[in-house]
Amino acid sequence: MSEMSETFDQIADYHQATKHRFEAMARGPAQMDWFIVPNPFRRYEGAPLIELKRDEITLSEDRRPFYDEALFEGKVPPSPLNIESVSQLFFDSLAVSAWRRAGEKPWALRVNPSSGNLHPTEGYLITGPVEGLSESPMVCHYAPREHGLEVRAEFPQEIWQDLALDLPASSLLIGFASIPWRESWKYGERAFRYLHLNVGHALGAVSAASAALGWKASLLDDISTEELSALFGIKDPGSAEPEFPDCLVAVYPQGAIVERASISSKIAPKFADLSWQGAPNLLSPGHADWPRVDDAIAKTEKLRTEPFCEPYLSEIGHCESQSQPQSRSQYPNVSLRKILRQRRSAIIMDGNTNIDLETFYSILSRMIPGRKSFPFNALTWSPKVHLVLFIHRVLGLEKGLYILVRDPKEADALRSEMREDFEWSRPKGSPPGFYSLAKGDFQKLVGAISCNQKIASDGCFSLGMLARFEEPLERFGPWFYNCLLWECGMIGQALYLEAEAFDLSGCGIGCYFDDVMHDVLGLEGLEYQSLYHFTVGKAVPLRNIKSLPAYPAPG
Repeated sequence: MSEMSETFDQIADYHQATKHRFEAMARGPAQMDWFIVPNPFRRYEGAPLIELKRDEITLSEDRRPFYDEALFEGKVPPSPLNIESVSQLFFDSLAVSAWRRAGEKPWALRVNPSSGNLHPTEGYLITGPVEGLSESPMVCHYAPREHGLEVRAEFPQEIWQDLALDLPASSLLIGFASIPWRESWKYGERAFRYLHLNVGHALGAVSAASAALGWKASLLDDISTEELSALFGIKDPGSAEPEFPDCLVAVYPQGAIVERASISSKIAPKFADLSWQGAPNLLSPGHADWPRVDDAIAKTEKLRTEPFCEPYLSEIGHCESQSQPQSRSQYPNVSLRKILRQRRSAIIMDGNTNIDLETFYSILSRMIPGRKSFPFNALTWSPKVHLVLFIHRVLGLEKGLYILVRDPKEADALRSEMREDFEWSRPKGSPPGFYSLAKGDFQKLVGAISCNQKIASDGCFSLGMLARFEEPLERFGPWFYNCLLWECGMIGQALYLEAEAFDLSGCGIGCYFDDVMHDVLGLEGLEYQSLYHFTVGKAVPLRNIKSLPAYPAPG
């Protein structure tokens, strides 16, 4: 136990040191140095670029599959694996969704959101031969500005066969890596948290885009950080702008039988001898060091492990039907792809709009995981994150403090850790795991908790994502800190999509006073920690900002 506690302390020290407090914010830049603002697009100069399909698939945004039917496994026939489907997968998950201009210089928005629109998350494709794309297996870096694949390396068919040994036919692999400098440039020491929230959003985006194709994304959780570096070809930690691997996801047709998919430890060494093409472009002319971020990256490096075998939520208390919201007649024909690509982060909420109870409960229902419900079926551990909700304007529900317990096994533990005077009553007709804790108007308080950002109090509701913290990190190791943040980011992505489906908007909130939130709940110690905040409401249209098409990119 002493050894486990020591490993927990390694990352708990970072987490504690990077909390915002009323008396002092987490350490960051004293001011923004706009001269060294990082380029939001990484390119591998010298690597051949394969242009993906674009014009041919854009019109499909307004067609089926519909939002409700696609996000439950088995409702969409699997698409064949070819250049069109690979193009669609990236177009609906990691591509540019629009450009905006205010003045002379335009900036890009992407399908996957990012804190500060900094986009530290890079996407990779590892695949066997694909019709119309490549006749040989290859590793590619995705270039979102061009909507293309940069071929970093090709490799023999025998290696792909070994790599995909435990995967179904027509599988491919999507990898994620992070560039810390892109995030620490603006956010300093707290940047490490945001890196992994971004990864969670990207995981959710790829999962939802896979669902639209009748495919499924599954996290491969046994592989080590060192092995991922080899597979992605990014072994250069000594550079000024190092890139670090995060995770690997298998994407394959829905309905395929997968028995604990994993990647053999014998595969990664074979990638060391490949002929890698291209050198990463320089993102900034100058840099600043943030040693605490570097230390957190080192402390959370993952060794090879056995795949997770935790029971999934639908097997420990929830029936499968509870993970699929009932059909909502007000949105019978909304296209999933349209929702994916029109998603935007709200800047200002109107502070007046109400939502009805049916809408609110439908949004909550989508946050309850199940084996067949997207995007959470991409994860391999039982839910560790619960939603503490501040209800401002939901018709039919009193203003107050509520909680959605996403794993029913956690209800008693949460209740014992929180304030003794909380109600823990179940509102009539609410989804499973939803409890009222305290009635009252929390708008001013939640605005203050969220670094005095009005957007948190002006939404219809806001929430904090409360993660079981100490126990899983003691059990699995410091690297699971990243996984908790991924789960939070994925919840944020699901909330974004739900908001869009109901003609609302969402906004992720990474700036909040951590321990003030814990004090509100009566929490002491590190058994539970708030790791991400979010708000949903009606966005105010932005003035004097022009929207431009995603492609081609403006000059």
